[in-house]
Amino acid sequence: MPRASKKLQALFFILILAIQAHAAPKFAGSAGYQFGASNATVTMKCDAVSNNDAENATGTIQVRLWALSQPYKGGTISGVVLGEYKLDGLEGGMRYTNFNKTVKTNLPRTKGTFYLCLSLSEYRDKGYVITDWRNFEKPVTLSPPKLFVMEGPWSFQTNYEAGTVNMKVKKISHTRSTNTGTLRLELWACSQPYTGGTIYGVKMGSVQKQALKAGFVYTDVDNTAKLTRAKPGTYHVVLVLLEYNDDKYSIVSWLNPNSPTVFK
Repeated sequence: MPRASKKLQALFFILILAIQAHAAPKFAGSAGYQFGASNATVTMKCDAVSNNDAENATGTIQVRLWALSQPYKGGTISGVVLGEYKLDGLEGGMRYTNFNKTVKTNLPRTKGTFYLCLSLSEYRDKGYVITDWRNFEKPVTLSPPKLFVMEGPWSFQTNYEAGTVNMKVKKISHTRSTNTGTLRLELWACSQPYTGGTIYGVKMGSVQKQALKAGFVYTDVDNTAKLTRAKPGTYHVVLVLLEYNDDKYSIVSWLNPNSPTVFK
């Protein structure tokens, strides 16, 4: 029995040494994040990531920003990884300071309110293990990425003598992994700014545009359509983009004016 006890003590001592010899990266100072325009990108920030073990190096380091249903408290983590990147392992006693990294955002598939957490992981043996994290107190509302985006500046110009209306917009892009349906660009005169759903007003002009292939965009769009005049009055003139899908055209993006227009 005494001999067996000594073996167990020796094994326990070896395990302690193994644990002590394993460095773990930690956050130091403040950490944060910032979303870019339309949440298309996210920047992860931190004052420092440190290896507090003076002798031993860490494995490869992984930084992730999570969207969670509740604040993270340790253990298994389950949620949406909004963005991530990797850093080379740190030598004993070394640190990364004042760094930030901007990556493309992986937005949730459904709209919801989430608690965000910045995690720090180290690669060990067969995978990454979380060694530190920072929860952010204020929850945020996130939505799936927009399938279509129109970017200004944009403008329109009516020509009553010619009976036409000209529509210009800087860029039309999409995020589909396949080709889009046929597109249609329309100009509407509305009593109020358009916010989604059924649009009401006078459709002043419409032009059909070819479908976009995956990864393709329209730039410097300049189209002329036959004009339908609105009655005299003050209107919010809205540029609307529609896509043909499921045997119908549906509004997929729009741009409201900065100020109303008066038609005489």
